[in-house]
Amino acid sequence: MNPKAQTAFMVPARIFLLSLLFAAVFSSGEILSPAQSAAQPAAQSAARSLPPEELTMLNLQVGWDDAVPSAQNPSGLRMSFTLIDTDAFVSYNLVHHVARYRAFAPGAPADQVYSLSSWKIGSEVQTIYDQVYVNAKGLLMLHKPRPDQQDKDAVDSQDEIELSLEAARGEPVRYVLTTADGKLLVPGTVVPYPIESKDGNCRLEARLGMPDAEAVLIYVDGLAPKADVPFQEISEGESHASIFHTNPRGHAAAVDLPFVVSKAAGILKVSVATKGCTATVEIPWGKDSYHAQ
Repeated sequence: MNPKAQTAFMVPARIFLLSLLFAAVFSSGEILSPAQSAAQPAAQSAARSLPPEELTMLNLQVGWDDAVPSAQNPSGLRMSFTLIDTDAFVSYNLVHHVARYRAFAPGAPADQVYSLSSWKIGSEVQTIYDQVYVNAKGLLMLHKPRPDQQDKDAVDSQDEIELSLEAARGEPVRYVLTTADGKLLVPGTVVPYPIESKDGNCRLEARLGMPDAEAVLIYVDGLAPKADVPFQEISEGESHASIFHTNPRGHAAAVDLPFVVSKAAGILKVSVATKGCTATVEIPWGKDSYHAQ
């Protein structure tokens, strides 16, 4: 990593909150590819440096996940995913688990031809289908829907797009449906094995922001709208408190950089406790922490 880049953006603490303004990165009409990033040294102090390209990449992830209305997505359309089934196979004496999904883009115009791209953390955005169609329900299909397929939530497997995913716990896989002229981008995120905690209508989730959790995305839903809600994170005995600033829907996002002095790996614990929400999640970080399910 470029030492000069390390000092370009100083973070005053291991947690910094993200606002919906970062959706402007996604609304630029240009899909950015995240640079692969190695973990920064564990012996850095809490006043960590974050290279600008990594900050941009994390900002893009949050804007992508939240599907905030933008010039390329004025209605805030968002892809959704329905689990079809799961399967397991053995390769090189290791068991691999695969989750299969069908994908939807509710509200996307059915008279367009789209491309579908995917983005996994630690890799670049890749186009996986260059001709995609949607029916009236938003179901992604391999050809223009026949009249009898327009109102279907599922069609024959040779007609619909099915996504087969391997992932680690807490690992997001992101997709974007794009019109040929680039004027409409419909993002979507699926987490096959979420790390989450629920309490009534409240939900706290931790997602990998980088492959070995060099950065962790924290999402919360179901809190009071437009409120400041305290939360706490503990990483290998190092504790910090911060504040969620919720939007009008009671949603908030944050990024945690969990590395602590003299530690190569550990567990990050994030907790929120309010009158209507008590939730805690834990996610491993550091060397050898990534394990596909």
